[in-house]
Amino acid sequence: MSTLKNRRPSASMVVAILALVVALGGTAYAAQSINGGSIQKQSIGGGKLKQKTLTGYQINVNKLGVVPSAKRAAHTYWAVVNNPASPGNATLARASDAGITAAEGGGAVNVIFPVNVSGCANIAARNNAGTTVPSSGYAQTNISPANPNAVEVHTRDKAGANEDADFHLIVVCP
Repeated sequence: MSTLKNRRPSASMVVAILALVVALGGTAYAAQSINGGSIQKQSIGGGKLKQKTLTGYQINVNKLGVVPSAKRAAHTYWAVVNNPASPGNATLARASDAGITAAEGGGAVNVIFPVNVSGCANIAARNNAGTTVPSSGYAQTNISPANPNAVEVHTRDKAGANEDADFHLIVVCP
């Protein structure tokens, strides 16, 4: 009989095991009964969410602010200009905005934008509107002294002489 008494758990051990079973059962019940519908809006901070669990479906993108690094380039414009060898024939092949136009004059092609681009960065490169390889050379840009909405583009051959040629222009504004 003494061996049976030594194997029997004490009263405190029985209470501890019972408390553990109740605690685990309550946690399991809570984990199964709480779902997305029972969570109140704006009650859980972003730091409490598991990473990579939200998608664009759950996020209202209209309520998102400007990304801090995106403030640097709020507006980007571009234009592709066909500039055949015959003077005065520069035409806009395509552009990022409907209000962009191209006009040849004064030895350059003026690409005119619907906004003031005098405080913007711009770059042009010789290229063409199609898929053929462009002839070698380069393009130079300058804000038009006569129009703050225009960028002058001068195209040159590889020796640096003026040459009417097709080009692509990109303007990035803050």
